[in-house]
Amino acid sequence: MEVFQVKDKLPTSEEPVVLVIGKFDGVHKGHQYLLKRAKSFCGGGEKLAIVSFTPHPLWALKKDPAYQRAITPDEEKFHWLNYHGVDKVYNVEFTQKYAETSAETFIREHLRGLNLRHIVVGESFNFGKGRDSDVDLLINLCGERAVPVTEVPFVKDNARHKVSSTEIRAALHAGNFLEAERLLGHSYFIEGNVESVDGSYVLTGIDDFVVPKMGTYYAFIDGKREQIRVLENGEISVPKVKQHMRLQFDTIQ
Repeated sequence: MEVFQVKDKLPTSEEPVVLVIGKFDGVHKGHQYLLKRAKSFCGGGEKLAIVSFTPHPLWALKKDPAYQRAITPDEEKFHWLNYHGVDKVYNVEFTQKYAETSAETFIREHLRGLNLRHIVVGESFNFGKGRDSDVDLLINLCGERAVPVTEVPFVKDNARHKVSSTEIRAALHAGNFLEAERLLGHSYFIEGNVESVDGSYVLTGIDDFVVPKMGTYYAFIDGKREQIRVLENGEISVPKVKQHMRLQFDTIQ
């Protein structure tokens, strides 16, 4: 999978692509369904491409602390997008300046260099500056290039609620990894490096991950179930020395 870090216009490519646009925080069941539908539109030689945004717009624009951390920070997000068959990721740096981009500029200029064969978005998709930047406008703008647009309905859980990153964040913060996994469609992972701090070992480099509230939890490390502790300062105390760890949180605590 190719990853391109983008500030405004996407790099030019002649390779035909089916493009999906979204934040993809969590790459949860809703995202997975969106990707599956988009993949079904890929004909011979067409690649599945993603435009995603980092950091979360609500953090970039409003400094909402709930969105400072991600369910899947960039590298974790790329891992799951690759797992679900994405060929290209255009990861756009979302800033106050970028938020001023109009829908017209985004479609006519930022995506101009792509060989678009189809665009797929989720239900109630909004993009670009302006209250009317919705799926209907996207369809109209893409019609200028004869690019079809498909709007994919929300995936809902057993209670008929939309599967959302907001619900997953709440479950993770509460340490409810069973609920988080049900909505994600995969286990929750945190990955980082281990450092010795005051005689114990702490996982570092995890400032971008959603971390559960303070408490004792169980996670798998190299397939072995281990007890870990989330400290008051948000650091994670781990039981053994290893230069790099990928924690898979157990749904049974």
